[in-house]
Amino acid sequence: MSYDQVLTLSRAAMAQRVARSPPEIFEVVSGIAALPFISPSLSEAEVVQISKQIEREFEVVLGPSHTIQAPGHKPWLLGRAHQIDFRYWKRYRDYLIAGGMSETVVNAIAGVTDTIVDLAGDPNIDGTWSRRGLVVGHVQSGKTANYLGVINKAADAGYRVIVLIAGVHNNLRSQTQERVDSGFVGRDSDQILSRQVNADRVGVGNFNPSFTASAFTSRAHDFSRARADGWGNPLQNSSEPVILVIKKHPSILNNLIDWIRGTSASQGGLTLPMLVIDDEADNASVDTSKDPNAPKTINRLIRDLLGLSTRNAYVGYTATPFANIFIDPDVESALQGKDLFPRDFVVGLEAATNYVGPHSFFGEGSAGLTVDLERTDEWLPLSHKIDWRVEGLHPSLIEAIGCFVLSKAIRVLRGQASKHHSMLVNVSRFTGVQSEVARNISGYLIELQSAIQNRFALPETSALRDPFIRSLHATWRKFYAGGDEDWAGVQAQLHKAAAGMVVIEVNASKSSGKLDYRAHGESGLNVIAVGGNSLSRGFTLEGLTISYFLRNTQMYDTLLQMGRWFGYRDGYKDLCRLFLKKEAADWYGFIADATEELRDEIRRMELNGLTPMDFGFAVRSHPGTLMVTARNKMQNTEQIVREVSLSGKMVETSVIIATDSARTANVAAVEDAIAKMMSDGCVPLPHGRGALPSHLFTGVRSERVLDFISSFGVHPGQLDMQRAPLIEYIRERDLSSWDVVLVSSSKSEASEVDVQGLTIGLQSRAVTIGKTQRFERALLVSGTKRRVASRGIERAGLSDPQVAAALKAHQGKSSNVPDHIYRAQRSRPLLMLHLFKAVEDGDQIHAAYGLSFPGLAVGERDKLVFYTANLIAYRELFGSPEDEYEDEEVLVDD
Repeated sequence: MSYDQVLTLSRAAMAQRVARSPPEIFEVVSGIAALPFISPSLSEAEVVQISKQIEREFEVVLGPSHTIQAPGHKPWLLGRAHQIDFRYWKRYRDYLIAGGMSETVVNAIAGVTDTIVDLAGDPNIDGTWSRRGLVVGHVQSGKTANYLGVINKAADAGYRVIVLIAGVHNNLRSQTQERVDSGFVGRDSDQILSRQVNADRVGVGNFNPSFTASAFTSRAHDFSRARADGWGNPLQNSSEPVILVIKKHPSILNNLIDWIRGTSASQGGLTLPMLVIDDEADNASVDTSKDPNAPKTINRLIRDLLGLSTRNAYVGYTATPFANIFIDPDVESALQGKDLFPRDFVVGLEAATNYVGPHSFFGEGSAGLTVDLERTDEWLPLSHKIDWRVEGLHPSLIEAIGCFVLSKAIRVLRGQASKHHSMLVNVSRFTGVQSEVARNISGYLIELQSAIQNRFALPETSALRDPFIRSLHATWRKFYAGGDEDWAGVQAQLHKAAAGMVVIEVNASKSSGKLDYRAHGESGLNVIAVGGNSLSRGFTLEGLTISYFLRNTQMYDTLLQMGRWFGYRDGYKDLCRLFLKKEAADWYGFIADATEELRDEIRRMELNGLTPMDFGFAVRSHPGTLMVTARNKMQNTEQIVREVSLSGKMVETSVIIATDSARTANVAAVEDAIAKMMSDGCVPLPHGRGALPSHLFTGVRSERVLDFISSFGVHPGQLDMQRAPLIEYIRERDLSSWDVVLVSSSKSEASEVDVQGLTIGLQSRAVTIGKTQRFERALLVSGTKRRVASRGIERAGLSDPQVAAALKAHQGKSSNVPDHIYRAQRSRPLLMLHLFKAVEDGDQIHAAYGLSFPGLAVGERDKLVFYTANLIAYRELFGSPEDEYEDEEVLVDD
């Protein structure tokens, strides 16, 4: 307790200072730790740990948000600021700072929430109006903290009815309610709903208990008309803002709509301004009906709910906006009004600098946090049936459990003994299989805890005679031996780390009530959570350190949302490990790049003054969205036609035809292209470092590029490299002058090859053999990662000022610059020619190529590429829609 007390007092003290150097922080913490009322006293190591924690917190910076909006909006919030008593926001701000968020970050949140509330509309304006917006964040990056800030400010500004739609699962709704209690209501909602006069203070209620919002839902109870009627106080008469946290379910929405209609002053609608926040707005809210006058149930009910107030605002929150952008912005029906397309504004949130996102696990230069899973199919195939019998635990899962115990012991040594510590096991969508896995883990954990209790205090040599301790020691050597903590210290803390660990199953069949982090707030909950989709979207596992993931979906939004391991891991990021199949890791790497490019669209469109309608078009025309979402929209079609813009995009042949004749012909096509450019008088220039740099040609005629594309054989299964659409696009845009780079490996061990008198280092690439009907006779380069070129190649052909501009856009960093940053500076298109040796294919040389297109010049009109895919190809890309749900948890819709 004294540790947390000193940490809280140190945060408050440092928030009042300008200079925050490490020596000063240590001096402040030491002074507070020495105060007479601090009991028990802290050790020097604990004082050092608190000092380092404060240092990390004050190093964190939250980047600026980016906003695109429809024309005609008149800002109002800042102009009315002097008239508004921001009492809800002020105590929420104090709550965030006390919880360890630096004042710099809180101020950044204050700025972006001002923007969102302003764009939502002035609740004091009379008449009839409706606003639609979307906030795009990162998975597990603090969207909840943001929308709680919006709720507090909206309440201060005059929004009287606030409905927060919190996903499709009970556990997520309950967790969201808990956060609303702490961040907005200030009282225990379970006690409020049971009519306890003096409900316990929680969260913000400890900073200013003089007011509280009216909660009509609680952690234990979703909305119920019977409980709401029991209040006997019409909604219109509430003296404080009303908050309802509801599950995204037809019966709940229907009951809420009927109750509001029955209790409102006008017997059919509200005169009070209403704010509806839709968390996970891409899930179930999007209308997939082909008939605009007969929208799907959830979509229709949300629109009905909004229509109950003459003054309403809808703000969707998501990290995966693909499905939302597929909403038709022109759809409107007489009964439901306009659809949920964010026609008024889109706000892109930046994650804080301490965010551990996809690139930390899957990007180039990642921190080695991902562990490849191999040979798990005999234990549990990716595509298994509901009645699959799980026998014991796979050795890799035993190793992952060992990492979980060891990482907790190390966190104890770092002064984090009372912090929550979680492990995720997500291996099946079937609850019966989940139960068997959980039962086997429980049995193993009991044996492990017993061995630790009996051996942890023995001398190292004696302890290592036990097979469990010996297994833990081997796991420590493999994953953690390079850290600051030695084995002797880790072994001494094993019992404290493991004794309180429990296994909890979280799905529709089992109550997640035991997964109650708030109840274990002082001592910390140490839990191995076994589940499926209940743990895959929105739900946060506090202190998640070890993840064991074995799923086979390939849908962008579903796969990203399953990434519960993203988030903030201050003080233990180096301990985190993600166990997953290499193919899934490749997909995540590809998706991370695709989604980051879409976020860049918001930034670029903000600079150019474009609108949400333009953003909707940009997402729909992104090559990656060919493999993103809109499953229900396309599942019954025989042919899918997509209009795609390639401006500012890169595409490459990552699927190779696996026949000798095609391989030989494509290598010859590369050599012929080089010969023709040289015959035209193009002189190759060295590009890159090393003994064997790449060769750059500039001013290459478009005809040479078109000839090459025409002669290169592309596998028919690679939809985004279809020859005819690419050639038509290049001609339509009149891209007459090109840069061409013959790429060379920079590795010293690379084999040398001669191409028309030019020496290059032969690249090396991992390939896998295609196993589906779509990729028959194909080699997949880098597996499903779909990447041939190494990072940084798109710098080729840029001038020094363009390179400088790219580095500036990358916050001045000169290393590990993503290619889309370089691409944004291009004025000429780039053709990348690759010759490589397949790691699994001996000395055979293969060819591939990539195209990097510049963005649109001022006044230039965009051209579209028309791609087509049949239903078989589509299903092989996405799987079936039911793969998104657990068999017992399918959301009922009409």
